[in-house]
Parts: sequence; C-alpha cells; structure tokens
Amino acid sequence: MERNDQQIGCEVESCRFNEQGKRCALKNICVRPVPDCSSRRENESLCGSYEHC
Repeated sequence: MERNDQQIGCEVESCRFNEQGKRCALKNICVRPVPDCSSRRENESLCGSYEHC
C-alpha cells in the first residue's frame, strides 16, 4: 500500500508558493541542476517550480 504523506518545506519568501510556516503550497516540485555545475554539493540544484511573487 502506497502512502502519500510527503511534505515540502519552503524558506524562500519571494516564492509565489511560500505559505506561512515555511511550507510550500505545491503538491510536488521540479528540481533542476544549476547549469555547468558538478560540485556534488547541495547548492548544485535549483527548484524549477519557483515563481517570483
């Protein structure tokens, strides 16, 4: 049986989908790599679902 209890946090206040309490209003997000980066560090990726409010 598959559970769907995923939660998405959001600390980017300028994102259209940021809700109070640092939660994201989207049910899922798209994560994309930073162009020309292969550092294998956490800042190597970006949220492709970000929209400026």
